[in-house]
Amino acid sequence: MPLLLPIFFHFLLIWFTGTPDEIQQLKKQWEKQQGDLLKRQQTLEEELELVRQAKDDAEQRVVNLERELRAKEEHVKELETTLSSAQQALDEYRRKEPCDWVISRNEIDMTDTCLGVGGWGTVVLGRFRGCKVAVKQIHELILSPHNRRLFEREMNIASRCRHPCLLQFIGATNDEESPLFVTELMESSLRALLKQRPLSRTDISVISLDIAQALNYLHRSNPPIIHRDVSSANVLLWRHRDRWRGKVSDYGSTNFMHECKTKFPGAQIYSAPEASTQNQTVKVKLNYYLYSFSCMSRYMFLIS
Repeated sequence: MPLLLPIFFHFLLIWFTGTPDEIQQLKKQWEKQQGDLLKRQQTLEEELELVRQAKDDAEQRVVNLERELRAKEEHVKELETTLSSAQQALDEYRRKEPCDWVISRNEIDMTDTCLGVGGWGTVVLGRFRGCKVAVKQIHELILSPHNRRLFEREMNIASRCRHPCLLQFIGATNDEESPLFVTELMESSLRALLKQRPLSRTDISVISLDIAQALNYLHRSNPPIIHRDVSSANVLLWRHRDRWRGKVSDYGSTNFMHECKTKFPGAQIYSAPEASTQNQTVKVKLNYYLYSFSCMSRYMFLIS
C-alpha cells in the first residue's frame, strides 16, 4: 500500500488539473499496479502455504522416524537379551561338557620351590603322576566369573597346540579354587640365562629358529593365535646335547592375561608401537610377531 501513495497523489493532481486523456491513462496505470500487487500477494500466499505443508510433512516424518527408532531400540534390546541367554546356555553346556585338559587338584603335588612370579600368577616346582612339572597358580585378585570363562577358553586353545617348540601343556584344574596350570619343566629361561652369561652365535641362531617355528605354528592356526607377549621371559630353554634349545611359553593364556591387565600387551620394550592403539585388525596383531621377535633377536646379539 505505501507504494501506491505517490501514484495516488499523482492521480489526484492529474484528476483536478489534467486533461481527460491523461486522467484515463493514469487510471489504467493505477489498475495495472493494483493488479500486479494482488498477483504478488497471491503468489506469496501460495508459497507460504507450500512452506507450511512442507513443515507439516517434515514434522510427520520426524514423528515416524522417532517411532521407528524406538522400535529398533526395542528390537536391539530383545536381540541382546537373546544373545545373553544363548551365551549363558553355551557356557553352561561347556561347563558340563568334559574337557580333556582338566586334571584333579589331588594329583598335583606342589613344593615350596618358586620358579618365578609374574603379573598374573606364581610358578612353583611340582610333581604330577611321578613327573617333575611347573605349576602356575593364578592370583586370586584377578579371578572373576568372566575371567574364569576366558581361562577355560584359553586352556582349550592350549590343549590343541602341539609343536616341539611350544612349551608342552599338560593340564589344568577347573574347580572352585584358584586354577592351577601344569606344564612341562624346563631348565631355564632366555632372560635368566642372558643375565648369567652371553650366548654363542650358534646358540642364538638355534634358539631364534625355534622361536620362529613356534610363532609360525601359532600364526598358521585357524583362527590365528595371537601371542602378543613374545619376550625373553616367555622363551624357556632346555639342553640338547651341547646346545640350548628354546620353547615359547604362555601361548595359550595371552588373551587371558590381556583381558586381566592392560591394553598394552606384555613387556613394552618388546611391543610394537601400534600395540596400544584401538580397533586393531588381525593383520596388525600378527605383525606383533615380527616386531617382538626382531627386538628379542637383537637383544640376544647385543648381550652376547
